[in-house]
Amino acid sequence: MSMEDPFFVVKGEVQKAVNTAQGLFQRWTELLQDPSIATREEIDWTTNELRNNLRSIEWDLEDLDETINILFVALSRELQFPSCAK
Repeated sequence: MSMEDPFFVVKGEVQKAVNTAQGLFQRWTELLQDPSIATREEIDWTTNELRNNLRSIEWDLEDLDETINILFVALSRELQFPSCAK
């Protein structure tokens, strides 16, 4: 079993979500520019999916930021007090 760096796992998930959001955003702008091409249900569905996708990306990035900050503090302490790290 290989251990993957969690950073790259989250990065991949975020990139996939960003790609999905780009597609949803493109469709959403098409629907808003020409509402006659879709039903109200499709417009609402696309709007909600885009909103939910962006929230998910935001939460993933917040988690990643917290993780990086925790690691930064731990590394700073280790560098500041090397004898305590052993």
